[in-house]
Amino acid sequence: MNAEYWWQKNTETLADDHHVVTVDLRGHGLSGKTSENHTLAQYAHDIRHVVRSLNLEDVTAIGWSMGGAVVLTYLDQLGSDRLRAAGLVETGPMLFPDAGWDHPTMGGLTPEAFEELVETIHSDRPAFAKQFISDMFADPPSTERIDEMYAETMKTPTSVATAITRDVAESDLRGVIPEIPIPTLLLYSEQSKVYPSDLGEWMHGQIPDSELMLFPESGHCPFWEEPDEFNDAVTSFVEQRADRDVETEGTE
Repeated sequence: MNAEYWWQKNTETLADDHHVVTVDLRGHGLSGKTSENHTLAQYAHDIRHVVRSLNLEDVTAIGWSMGGAVVLTYLDQLGSDRLRAAGLVETGPMLFPDAGWDHPTMGGLTPEAFEELVETIHSDRPAFAKQFISDMFADPPSTERIDEMYAETMKTPTSVATAITRDVAESDLRGVIPEIPIPTLLLYSEQSKVYPSDLGEWMHGQIPDSELMLFPESGHCPFWEEPDEFNDAVTSFVEQRADRDVETEGTE
């Protein structure tokens, strides 16, 4: 994914009062097309490299979908190094159904269906990608917009897309959720086909210091379908965290 494209309705507004950095993960968007190390763990280390290289402090790390899994992996493997807070947008910790797990992707994606999905990506990526893009929205975009979004997704080679998808499928991050050590903003949609259950409520109940924002008119992309509400939620959350930190410092 080309982050600059997908976050085009958000970055300019958020940058009015904050330093905003968007990142194309390795192999994605405009980043180099290396064929190696497409795992959540490597992506998390890549993000920390960016943070340290830019000498960023007190970062609010926001990740959408798989990007949220990268944020969770960062917290799990690297701790909260240089992070003040986190934002998880339509993110799930596990793809498949399991005993006691009621929030699988697509409402019930099985390992067998996943293998068929990967095969379809290899054999007919245009058809798969365009249908998935349409399904990400409560109100499907026009054919022209879907074609535009498809062109952006194709900046990520098929081999990269399937490699990271397989790594995500093999991951179970449920144990990370209750251990998140920093304030977390949860941004979930009420018309999501990707996560059609009350996953946001479950995440909110598991994370000790969390806020939940639900978007009634959105599918998997609330930052695109309800950008004003999304931007307001992120801005308010970041500013509240900053004010709380100042108050805490003042009592020390």
